[in-house]
Amino acid sequence: MGASRPRDRVMCENPAMAPPAPLFEFTCHQSVASLEAPLANSPAALEHMAATCDSGESYEEHSIWIRGRMRDISIPHRRLDVVHRRISSLLFPADLALGAGVNGFVARKSTRTNALPHVGATHLQKFDIRDFFASIRTAQVETALREVGFGADAASMLSRLVSCKGRVPLGARTSPRISNLVLRSFDEAMAGLAAENALVYTRYADDLSFSAKRYFDVGSEVEAALTSRGFALNSSKTKSFKLGQPMFVTGLAVSDEVQPRLRKRFKARLRREFYFVEKYGIEGHAEAIRERRQSVASRMMGQYHYARSIEPDFAAKLEASYAAAFNALIPERGDDRLERARRHQQEFLTQVASAPQRNLPFYVPTTPLRIE
Repeated sequence: MGASRPRDRVMCENPAMAPPAPLFEFTCHQSVASLEAPLANSPAALEHMAATCDSGESYEEHSIWIRGRMRDISIPHRRLDVVHRRISSLLFPADLALGAGVNGFVARKSTRTNALPHVGATHLQKFDIRDFFASIRTAQVETALREVGFGADAASMLSRLVSCKGRVPLGARTSPRISNLVLRSFDEAMAGLAAENALVYTRYADDLSFSAKRYFDVGSEVEAALTSRGFALNSSKTKSFKLGQPMFVTGLAVSDEVQPRLRKRFKARLRREFYFVEKYGIEGHAEAIRERRQSVASRMMGQYHYARSIEPDFAAKLEASYAAAFNALIPERGDDRLERARRHQQEFLTQVASAPQRNLPFYVPTTPLRIE
């Protein structure tokens, strides 16, 4: 770190609170005042917003079906969501401190990278954390932020801003990254457990997976580690498998010796849909399954791109076999990434040109910093 100290930020210099390698360039905010510039709100405004998070007033609560289960979600109001976007960017470098086995909500990682280390295993044990986000309390978030170097005041404010009624809400954009930070010590403990027993460990959100070339059982150790951190296992999803049984990690088969594979029924269903579009067109297929044309096209192309990321050979054969279907579906995708990037760039330039300086993300703070 350089010797200079930016006016709007304070670097971590307390060895006891310094973030672990490789976070040597991570900027640690020590006070609420230092958060004013990155969050584009005065300390008073942040305190008011935090109070509405404490009471739940800044969220709209809904109940929706997710994977066959009714779940309560809390959607932040627009102003809070804008702050959440900034907090998520602020915490992005903290992803560098996560263990190699963490694959959920991490840039350039996916269900494929989560399943890949388990390919070719003969034994697999899977666990699920019950009520994952709702189990994370504001105090746990504050502790996790302090562990990566934030000062007490900044950590307290950030933890309140990303919470709803004292818990991390399902529905906020910050919750995934926050959950990874809170589970950092747990992941380290599980990686150590795996190393001691010659196992492979990965985690994707609330899904934990262990595998090896021999029989093992780490159920008691995993449960004890979660319980000590305020979490609980979903016992109905604790399962063990051995070679010869269907072995899936985050929805991908890992029995293959080379790479994770898509489920056979997923490939069969996607192949069948492309066949129907090839034969009857998008309109005819959409009408037959009672869906909107745009919904069918978006869903099918999304599934195709997912399949291509897992099994490129299958996706290439699909495209070659149903060329007419692809020609019909591709225009439905709308503008490509380059066009979207150009549009977003122009929107940003327009915002910079028209907005008062104080409303921009990089304006100079109006409140003097408290350097301790």
